[in-house]
Order: sequence, then structure tokens, then C-alpha cells
Amino acid sequence: MKRGKIWKQADPTDPAFSPQTSPFFHLSRLVGLYHLRMDAHLKPIGMDVPRWRVINILYEHEIAAISTIADLAVTRVSTMTKLIYRMEREGLTQTSVSSQDGRVTEVRLTEKGRAALDLVRAKAGLIFQRAFHDIPDSEMEHMMQLIKKIYDNIY
Repeated sequence: MKRGKIWKQADPTDPAFSPQTSPFFHLSRLVGLYHLRMDAHLKPIGMDVPRWRVINILYEHEIAAISTIADLAVTRVSTMTKLIYRMEREGLTQTSVSSQDGRVTEVRLTEKGRAALDLVRAKAGLIFQRAFHDIPDSEMEHMMQLIKKIYDNIY
């Protein structure tokens, strides 16, 4: 594959590299701003971005091991374990030992956790609509393909 000027300038080993030419710099800024906006909207309802991730993962998977949730959320297992038990104390999740493997802790949403999903999705929808109001489906689809490709390349 032939590498052009833009690709070279985005490479940190290139003398012309700067944060402004780095896709990771811009992705980090985007994710950071997203978290700031989400936290501002979620704090009034007692939620935050990490809880939002867990609730969504459990909604999709119904029951999942802590290690699976951590993997899907791209978080350390120790960090996720602390969060899951905090959420359990808040009544959002319920944990149990796996019947298949006693070393595995399984997690599921409680009724309160499922109710929180609706509240959080409403808040997340506000951020989504603001961010993507002028982005057509074709660009969103292309962006998603690129993000998945980059993720797979790094993984």
C-alpha cells in the first residue's frame, strides 16, 4: 500500500508529525469531549459513562462475566470488578457465581438497572443528536467501518 503525505505526517516517527496531524490526538479529544458532555448530562440522574457502558453491555448480553464486560468496555478487570460491586450496592446489578465455573462471577441487570437504561439512553440521545445532526447515514457507516478496522488493527 502506498503511503501519502497525510499518512506520513500522522506517523509519530515522521519529522513532520504534530498533534494536529495525528488521528489519535483528534480521537482522544473527541472521546474526552463526549465524556465531559455525557457526565454533565448523567450526573443529575446519578449515573456516569462507566455505568452507562455496563448497563448497555448487560442489556445486550443479559448475563455476562465480569471479565467479558471488562473486555467489551476495554477496561481492566480489576477496575470493572470494583464498578460492578459498586453498582450492585446501588441496586443496578446483581452478581452470582457461575454454575459452570466457580471462579467466574456473572452479572445481570436488576429492575432498577433496566429502568436506569431508559433514563440514560434519553440523555445519551441528546448528545448523539447534537454530534451527528448533520452527518448523513453514508458518512456514519463509513466512519463506523474505519473505527472498527482501526480497532481490529490495534487489537
